[in-house]
This record gives sequence, structure tokens and C-alpha cells, in this order.
Amino acid sequence: MNRLTAVALLAALAAPAVAVAEPIPAGVAAMIEAAAKDPAKLKVVADIARQTNPASAAEIDARVAEIAAAAEAARVETLSSQTFLEGWTGQGEAGGFVSTGNAEESGLALGLGLTKESLRWRHRLDAVADYRETDGVKTKERYFAGYEGNYKITDRLYAVGALSWEKDVFAGIDRRFAESLGLGYRVIDRKTLHLDVDASVAARQTEYVRPAVSVPEISYSESTIGARLGGRLVWDINENTSLSEVAVAYFDDRSNSLESTTALTTRLTGSLAARFSVNVRYESDPPLGREQTDTTTRASLVYSF
Repeated sequence: MNRLTAVALLAALAAPAVAVAEPIPAGVAAMIEAAAKDPAKLKVVADIARQTNPASAAEIDARVAEIAAAAEAARVETLSSQTFLEGWTGQGEAGGFVSTGNAEESGLALGLGLTKESLRWRHRLDAVADYRETDGVKTKERYFAGYEGNYKITDRLYAVGALSWEKDVFAGIDRRFAESLGLGYRVIDRKTLHLDVDASVAARQTEYVRPAVSVPEISYSESTIGARLGGRLVWDINENTSLSEVAVAYFDDRSNSLESTTALTTRLTGSLAARFSVNVRYESDPPLGREQTDTTTRASLVYSF
């Protein structure tokens, strides 16, 4: 044995043994594959598998990483190939009441929300209708429809554009259009908690309800330029209950407006949930004879699709 061979042999004997991970037991591997389509279940199964099979921990980690990579690749491919009309999810909301006795009242509240997430875009469409009668006389009538589009500049920063239309007869607004363009930022981005804020330049065109006898000196329409601030919080308290808060404020030299909707949603079964919400709207300079603040409380059923 020459000197070089002897040195190599001694170095090999002195080196620490490299542990080789054992293959994943067949039963454990089957459990991992069965949970592959649900990230939450996969995490639980993988944690238990590592604890019960420590010698196979490296192989388990490698397989979980492969599953995650394949799922992300499939997600990217799906989102990249979708047309604008594909990939939307939504919720339909309906609530109402009827009362008899000293005062006969009936009311109906309807809502629709649609969302779509792509690699670069996040789209939201919302519509709300509130109607109420007391002793055969309308006491509430409001309709709203809005769109918001977010273009993702980075993981958290995005450009935001919003369009909306509303009609609120009892607030003195016959119709109001609003358009805005600005920037938003995802302040909190956790698995169960998201908070987005945005600021935009905004324009609004408002047509106020005209009284039976119009006053020539008073203008019942106006167009303004100002600012829009928005915030959206979604907190998944647990797998069945979530809390959300959506707030939008407009500021201009004519008036300031604020709308806030807080909702607590609890899943009942499958796609059906119950929702309790409070909507507050504030106008700093409402038409003559109108209140500044209007509050609507709703209890409704929600169907997700």
C-alpha cells in the first residue's frame, strides 16, 4: 500500500458517517398522497409522519416539497391560461323580514360579490339592493354596484382602479358615479389575516333628488375632484367563522363621504353561511332635510359558489 492510498484510507475512517434517510413506509406515503390536495391536511399529516418516523424525515420533507412545487406550477399554469370570464368565485346574500300588528313592515336586502385572482390582477365586483316599506309606504330604497381592479406591482404593492354607481332616494341621491385611480398596499399578509389600504385621486358626479317644486337658484347636480381612501380587513377567526371590515372615504371641496361595512360570517353547512352586518354611511353636507348618518343592520343567509 503506497503512502497516498494509506492517507486516503485513514481520512475515510476518520470522517463521520453520513446518515442515509430511510424510505418512507408505504402506509405513511399513502397518507401523504391522500392529503396532497389539501395544504392544511398535508401539513398535519407530514408533521405526524416526521414524529413517528424520524429516520425518514428527510425523505418526507423532500416529498412534501415536491407536492408543493407541483401544486404551485399547476396554479400558475391555470391562472396563466384563464380568460377574463373564467376563474370567478362569489357569494350571494339574501335577507328580509315581514312584521304585522300596529305597523306592517316588510323589507328585502340582496347582495352579490364576485372575485377573481390571477397572476397579476385581482378583480372585485359588488352589488347591493336594500328596500323597505312601512304601512305600504317606501321608507328605504338604495342600490349600489361597484368594481375594483388591483394590478400587482410587487407581492404587496398594487395599482388600484375603482368605479361605482349608487342610488339612494332617502339620502337625497338620485344617482352618483365615482371613478378613482391610485396605489394600494397589503399591510398584513398572513394565512388567516389580510389588511389592504389604498389612496387614489377620485372624481364624482352626483345628481340629487329634485323636490316636487324645484328651486331655480339651487343646482341639483355637481361634479367634483378629490381623494379616495380605502381599507379592507379579512380575518378568518377559525375554519367556520370570519370577520371583515370594508371602509371607503371620499374627500373633496364640496362634501366628504364615508361608508363602512362590518360583517361577521359563520358557515352553517357546505356552501351556506349566516351573516350579521352593520353598514354605516356618512355625508358631511347632505341635501336639505336629510340626516348626515344612515345605519343599516342586516341578518342574512349567504351562499358561496
